Amino acid sequence: MVGLCVWVVLVILANEATGNVIIYPHASGPPASNKFKVYVSQGGRKHDSFTYITTSDKRSHETSSAHPGRSMSFTSFSFTGGAVTVEVHTQRDFHNCIVRPKSYTYHCRRTGTKVAQFTVSNTKKWMSVEFDYDYGSSDGGPDITDRLLVFADPPETHKPNKNDNSVLYYDVGIHNLHGPKQLDSHIKEVYLAPGAYVQGGFKTTGNQPVKIYGRGILSTATYTWHDPRFQWAMIDIDKGHSHVVEGIIMVDPVKYFYRGLSDHNTVRDVKMVGSWAYNSDGIGIGHDGLVEDCFISANDDALKVYTDNMVARRVVIWQMQNGAVFQNGWWSGRDMKKVRISDIDVIHTDWCTFKGSNCHISDNDAVFDLAGNTKHFAMSDIVFTNIRVEGSCPRIVYWKMANGASGTASNVHIINLSVDSQPGHDSLHNEIAGNSGARVTNWQFNNFKIGGKCISSAAQADFHIDAHTTSNIRFNCGGAIIG
Repeated sequence: MVGLCVWVVLVILANEATGNVIIYPHASGPPASNKFKVYVSQGGRKHDSFTYITTSDKRSHETSSAHPGRSMSFTSFSFTGGAVTVEVHTQRDFHNCIVRPKSYTYHCRRTGTKVAQFTVSNTKKWMSVEFDYDYGSSDGGPDITDRLLVFADPPETHKPNKNDNSVLYYDVGIHNLHGPKQLDSHIKEVYLAPGAYVQGGFKTTGNQPVKIYGRGILSTATYTWHDPRFQWAMIDIDKGHSHVVEGIIMVDPVKYFYRGLSDHNTVRDVKMVGSWAYNSDGIGIGHDGLVEDCFISANDDALKVYTDNMVARRVVIWQMQNGAVFQNGWWSGRDMKKVRISDIDVIHTDWCTFKGSNCHISDNDAVFDLAGNTKHFAMSDIVFTNIRVEGSCPRIVYWKMANGASGTASNVHIINLSVDSQPGHDSLHNEIAGNSGARVTNWQFNNFKIGGKCISSAAQADFHIDAHTTSNIRFNCGGAIIG
């Protein structure tokens, strides 16, 4: 009870200090960012929001896929009532700054030497704040060297009883799990309180639903890349059903961030950061899965679109050097229908980073992608709506069936896809193809725009479409057509 009382006092003091802004406590141990300081104010009262940092250096010694000298700073808070002002103090001065996703329409402005401000009007906003000294120029490096993420959470609505033996309760402080914690049949809830910093992961072993939630942090930064104790992911919940993961921040995975191929699972308000090495996939979810209001920084496939009745909405994605934004491949068969994906902001596609002007990327790298050796297809009724891709995107679609595949991929609708720009006169092309035993048919791109111009033909967007193995691939400008 003493720990619970301490936590309650901390939260009460935070609320008293900040009015409607909730500033989280933090554990002693994890370092504060040496790149940025972040303050949050509402009603004229300004308070320090502790800013964590994860760096690429450890991973760069473990695998050549991770580049040294990179950092990602991140902070989170919640609020109610009116808008809040976020103030960022940088280590270098700048002229201009950007808040992404651009769809939020949050304007970043320089308000003093090494100081930026912007206003956040709603919660469930996951923001990258970027400065002109580090836009990926020759001065800042080929990529953004030091990233800053700001997460505006909704306030918590429920906290469990820490004395309930069906609850694993992690309070403020560092908790080393020494690998993935096995969640046996008596565990129903895992709670990471604000200020909890849990080193390890979780794996279900029973058939009961489990909820993993809170405002704390789950990290595998201290573990070796591809640590064999983690079979698939930091959170591995293939066993059981109807699991919920909500609200936490996940940092520096050794493999996937999340794999939950059991049915009826939900991932909500989860932030995934520090994907320095390849195989840092985002989310693979089972039948009737729901992903909503999440941030995914992935260095492999961000969203594995594999299963019936999958819904993903309001997700912000930073696609790093490897992997697809939406992946349909890799498994031997792809049987799925009734998939709905909407309101996705892809703020970066970094496949060509470090590769110079003549970029060659793998079959695994595109916004819409089919990679691997998938042999059987029964795909239909797949709808993507309001997909926004910022910056220059090296390749939008790479969807070519493997030799010897059978079946069909049909009735795929991509509606209101916007891409800021696509490189011209390079070796990369958008491609769609089936093969002699498998067909791609009835795909529609409705209101697909590149640089604000609506695409009405394959040639306008540098598409190579195999006429022998595909049919009825259409580009329409105007009203959306489904059917």
